[in-house]
Amino acid sequence: MLMLHQHVTRALLTLFLGTLCLSGLVSYFTIKSDNIERYQIELESHIKIIKHQLPNIEDLEAFAKMIKESSNIRFTLINEAGVVLVDSDKDNETMDNHSHREEIIKAQKVEFAHAVRFSDSVHSNFLYVAHRVKLDDRILFLRLATNIDTIMHTFYDLWLKLTIIFGLNILAGLYGAYIFSQKVRHEIDKIIENLQQIADKDYKISLSSHFCLEFFEIANYLKKLAAKLEKRAKQKRKYTAKIKLISQQRSDVISAISHEFKNPIASIMGYAQTLLDDPLANPQIRERFLGKIVQNGQKISGMIDRLTLTTKFENGDFNTQNSTFDVVKMTQDIAQSFREKHHNRPIVCTLPETFPITADRTMIEIVISNLIDNALKYSDDTIEIYLTEGSLHVKDNGVGIKEEEIEKVTQKFYRSNSHSWDNSMGLGLALVNYILKMHNSMLEIQSSLGVGSDFSFKLPSNNVVL
Repeated sequence: MLMLHQHVTRALLTLFLGTLCLSGLVSYFTIKSDNIERYQIELESHIKIIKHQLPNIEDLEAFAKMIKESSNIRFTLINEAGVVLVDSDKDNETMDNHSHREEIIKAQKVEFAHAVRFSDSVHSNFLYVAHRVKLDDRILFLRLATNIDTIMHTFYDLWLKLTIIFGLNILAGLYGAYIFSQKVRHEIDKIIENLQQIADKDYKISLSSHFCLEFFEIANYLKKLAAKLEKRAKQKRKYTAKIKLISQQRSDVISAISHEFKNPIASIMGYAQTLLDDPLANPQIRERFLGKIVQNGQKISGMIDRLTLTTKFENGDFNTQNSTFDVVKMTQDIAQSFREKHHNRPIVCTLPETFPITADRTMIEIVISNLIDNALKYSDDTIEIYLTEGSLHVKDNGVGIKEEEIEKVTQKFYRSNSHSWDNSMGLGLALVNYILKMHNSMLEIQSSLGVGSDFSFKLPSNNVVL
C-alpha cells in the first residue's frame, strides 16, 4: 500500500505527463494549421505575380532557379497532359507524369488548389499550391511548393520550452506536495497517537489541529468520542462496583444466615435427637426440651422475617399503611410483653397518658420492639423508656458503644465484635433505620463506652410537644 506522498507524487506526475502530451498535440496542430495557412497565402501571392511575368520570360529554367534561390520556393510548370516542363529542384526529364497529382486535379476545378504530402524525390514534406494558366494558347499548371518540415522544428522548439516550464513546475509541485504530505503525516500521527491513547483507556486526550478544517473536525469528533467513552467507562466502573457490592452483600447474607442459624438449628437437632434416643424420658424433661425446640424455631422464624422485611425495604417493595393510634398505649403493651419474657429485668416507662400519631402501626411497633430488645441484649440493668420533646427514647446502662462504631451500628449485618454471641444477624437497628426513613424520621444515638446508650427517634406527630 502506497504512502500518502507517493499517491500525491504519482498523481502529479500523471497530471504533468497528460498535460504535456495534450499541450504538445494541441500546439502541434495549431502551429501546423497556422503555418500552412500562412504559407498558402504567400504561395498564392507569388503565383499571381509569376502568372503575369510568364509571357515575358524566355528562359523558364533560369527563371525557376532564380525563384528557388531568392525565395526558397520550388517552382514547377506542368502542361495539360501532366508532363513536367520545368522544375527548380529536379531534372524534369526524370520526373513522373503529374496529371494524377492531387493539386493538379483540383486546379482544373478551382482557382488555387492545395495539397500537403511527402515528396519522394526530395524526401521532405511539402505544401503544394497549383494554378491553371494559359500561355501562348496552351493550358499549363503553375505549381509552387514550400518545405513545411520547418513547422516540426518550430514545434519541437516550443515543446522543449513547454517541457522545461512544466518540469520546473512539477519540481515545485512535488516539493509542495512533499511539504503538504509531511504536514498531513504529522496530523495523522497525532490522531493515531490519540487513538492509541483511547485504546489504552486513557481518555484525557489533548488533540488540536489548525492545519485544515477537515483535521479540525476530526480532532473535535475524537474529543467528543473520548468524552463519551470516559463517561461510559465511569458508568461501567460504577456498575461493576455495584455488582461487586451486591455480590458481597449476597455473600454476607449467606455467611450471616449460615452462622446465625447454626446455633438454634444445632439446639433443635440436639434436643430432638435426645428425645428420639430416650422415648421414655421424664415428662418434665420432655416438656422442657420441646419448649427449647419451639423457642429456637421461633428465633429462626423471627430472623427470617427480619431478613425478608429488610430486603423489601431495600428493593422499595414495601408501602406503608398509615393509621392514627396512641403510641403511648402501644409502647406500654410492648414493654409489658418484654417484662413477661424477662422476669428479672426492670423496664421503666415514663410516658404521658396519651400521644396519638399517624403512621404505619405495625412498622412503629417493630421499631419500638427492636430498640427495647437491643437494650436488653446489651445491658444487665434497668431499661428506661420516656418521651420528651416529641421524641421517644429507649435508654440502657449497659456496655455502650465506641464512638467510631456509632455510625456503623445501623448498617446491615453489623454487630459489635464483643457481642458476637447474639443471634440477631445484625438486622435490628438496620430495620429500625429503614422504617424511620419511610416515616421521614431518623434514629439518633447517644452512647458512651461502659456507661450506656440512649436510642431515640422523632415521632411523626404535630401534637403538643412534651
